Amino acid sequence: MAQEQFRLVPEARFLLGMQWSHQLLAGEMLIPAGGRPGSGNKIDIDVDLGIDQGEAFSITFGGVILDNHLLDIDFLMFSPTGTKKIPRTFRFHNKTYEAGTSIDTRIDFNWLRMSYGYKAWADSGFWIAPRIGMHYIGYSATLNGETQEEGLLSNNRSLDAFFPVIGLETRYQFPYGIDLGLELEGIHLITRGFLTMVRLGALWEVHPDIVISVHVSNRLVQYLEDIQPLNNEWSYVVSGVGGGISFGF
Repeated sequence: MAQEQFRLVPEARFLLGMQWSHQLLAGEMLIPAGGRPGSGNKIDIDVDLGIDQGEAFSITFGGVILDNHLLDIDFLMFSPTGTKKIPRTFRFHNKTYEAGTSIDTRIDFNWLRMSYGYKAWADSGFWIAPRIGMHYIGYSATLNGETQEEGLLSNNRSLDAFFPVIGLETRYQFPYGIDLGLELEGIHLITRGFLTMVRLGALWEVHPDIVISVHVSNRLVQYLEDIQPLNNEWSYVVSGVGGGISFGF
């Protein structure tokens, strides 16, 4: 006899899980101090700082309520680092880092995504669900090196951004507890930048309460302020492949 799924709440199924991934990172940032002109330059994190990849960890929560209501929450923690003798002189948060100086850099992303979807169409294991949601990104950059003004220095700047998004999810359920899904989300805020996310993933229910997942994803974000003479600005492409395990209840 097949074992039944454990349900904490009737007419609902939830999955709580963890995922590990390897992410490729590309992008640039401009971080001035107090919006003062000349207090910052655009910095390419690969060319200038030697950061291009790293390992990431995610906590995930998903639910299906009354068969048609879909809830997804995930929290991505990604902290790539790099060490490089910088090829040019630049300013970061009103500090000058001279060409040839060895810089240790850490970029931190704490990326929270929340999404609600509704199955608008379903047939023979295939369904389509429009989605609405939000992405909150806590971002910080730390540069440890030598400045012209103060010698050895650890300089850190933390920022954050909020993006409401709209999206679409499609999923097809195969036999033996396997299904394949595609998720698309995005928004353009005109004066504040834009965000897009594409994720293709597969789930395999190896036990009624244990699900193994694999995925590839691409996240593109550009955020800029429009309140100072020289504004904070950063744009990144985060692309990766990963897998994880979830537990149903």
